[in-house]
Amino acid sequence: MSSVKLVELRQDRRLIDPNFDGYKLSLDTIPTIKHELTTPPLRAKPSEEQYSFLHVELFSLHNHLVQDPWDRLSVYFINAQGSIQKCTYCLETGRPKPPTVVYKLPSTANRQPGDYNISFKFMSEQLCLLCDGCNQIYLLETGDRRKSAEWKVAFKSDISQDHRNFVIRDAKVHNEGEIRKINFVLHRIGHREGEGNFTELLWYTITESQTKVRTLEYKETFCGKGSINYCALEPRSTGIILCSNKSFKAVSVAQEAEKEEGSATNGEETPSADSSNQNFAWSQTDEDITIKFACRPDVTKNDYKITCTKDKLQVKCRENVLLDNSLFSKVDTDLTTWTLENDFLQLTLVKDVSTLHWPFLVSGGPPESTDAEKDCSPPVGPPVSNLEAQMEECDEPTQSTEEEFYIDRIDHNTLKPTHRILLGSRPPLFSTCLRPGFPPAIATRQDVDACLWLLHISPTNPENWTFRHEGTFNALGYVEASKQQKKFIDCSPDLNYAVICESFRHIFIYKSKYDTANMLRNRNGPQVSIGKQQLVTLEDAGEVLGMALEDSIAFILTEKFVLYLQINVD
Repeated sequence: MSSVKLVELRQDRRLIDPNFDGYKLSLDTIPTIKHELTTPPLRAKPSEEQYSFLHVELFSLHNHLVQDPWDRLSVYFINAQGSIQKCTYCLETGRPKPPTVVYKLPSTANRQPGDYNISFKFMSEQLCLLCDGCNQIYLLETGDRRKSAEWKVAFKSDISQDHRNFVIRDAKVHNEGEIRKINFVLHRIGHREGEGNFTELLWYTITESQTKVRTLEYKETFCGKGSINYCALEPRSTGIILCSNKSFKAVSVAQEAEKEEGSATNGEETPSADSSNQNFAWSQTDEDITIKFACRPDVTKNDYKITCTKDKLQVKCRENVLLDNSLFSKVDTDLTTWTLENDFLQLTLVKDVSTLHWPFLVSGGPPESTDAEKDCSPPVGPPVSNLEAQMEECDEPTQSTEEEFYIDRIDHNTLKPTHRILLGSRPPLFSTCLRPGFPPAIATRQDVDACLWLLHISPTNPENWTFRHEGTFNALGYVEASKQQKKFIDCSPDLNYAVICESFRHIFIYKSKYDTANMLRNRNGPQVSIGKQQLVTLEDAGEVLGMALEDSIAFILTEKFVLYLQINVD
């Protein structure tokens, strides 16, 4: 990880409202149009063997409603007969158009218990990639989708002879001269005896020659134990971006590392073991690092020699090297101190970049100590905007505080991480498509707000890779934490409103501005702004299976209906 560049998410203060004073419930009715389904959506369910948390996420959080990024007033879903139905809302008439079937899968009768949901992604204005949830991939030529023409199969192939069941996480198309390349990432849950379940991401490429000859090529598999909170290919597939609470490694890179380690072990000269990197405990706060070594009774302060530079630490006791390695990040050498007391050698290093969380102290060293008795443990949960306010139950992180979420950028040539963004103990809130053909924006909780970040790449300087602050939903991070029954979260492309949708009954709509709340002020304070909250209650609609948002329309797919919520109707 020493070659990985740490990237910081920097908020744009112009997009933050310090005078926001919460949401006010509006009793205004949201006009809703219901279209009853004659055939319910096709929904896969896990088998008895698919009981892990990874399987539950994969099946229950699947969004069955797919929006066309190039025509946001059109959404698609697959019904139980294997037909892709298109639902379009017409702004001119204020009514939805009759649903149409644009493609029908050859057969769904061969599906087995435990097969994944059918998934598809729009890659351009005329191309779509579909996976049947089993073992086949379809490249579909859709034509001009605004004309509702029938889709045609341009390419079809089996994915793997060794595995079954996949869903598409992302797909991108670009041209290299006269050759067109389609890169896509498939997601599946694997299992190994003795290791349990794990997540696999498989990277494939479809190459199309000038004569329309297409070939499918396997590129790489990434494996990890954690959930996938975000997965996207860069615009020209020069890298893959992953967000998880566990590290994901390319299988080929891991195998090569094992071979090198094995050859080094079998050689005549073996490198010194890293056991010296395991004989201490360490912890951190926002400002400093504390390291403790156990001392023998016969040693004194004069027996120790400690050398600390900006990015390296060496600790020696007489002739024994206790630690000699590069640090994760830089420290302020002028403020480094150490003491010898209570049979412990204790070092205190001051971080050069305060608030930067260190996932490890030195490469190969022990993880951060979680001893509850130490006084240097970090505070639980994120800070609140008002330090005098009491922490509430919904502010507590739902995951263990030992888990750390991060975003990794993995290069397509080296298949190794090049950039990393540390997110702390909270996963992203949601991801949403803001620009067609571009990686989705990712929303994270910053204090009580939800901030949207969009990938920014400099064409002339690939090292200048970061996520740029695109917008803020005031206090939505705090609101989201209080919704225990939430299933889907998204926002409109114009960032005018956000929606939190429960599994069965309630849909919450949040707007950052309430038109009737002008000129409100705190006593002896500045003018405050109020957001607007609206509520839609679903009656006898069945479980919510999908959601998609447009600037003025929210599409909701349930077991019985397609709902059109007219958000911005005067």
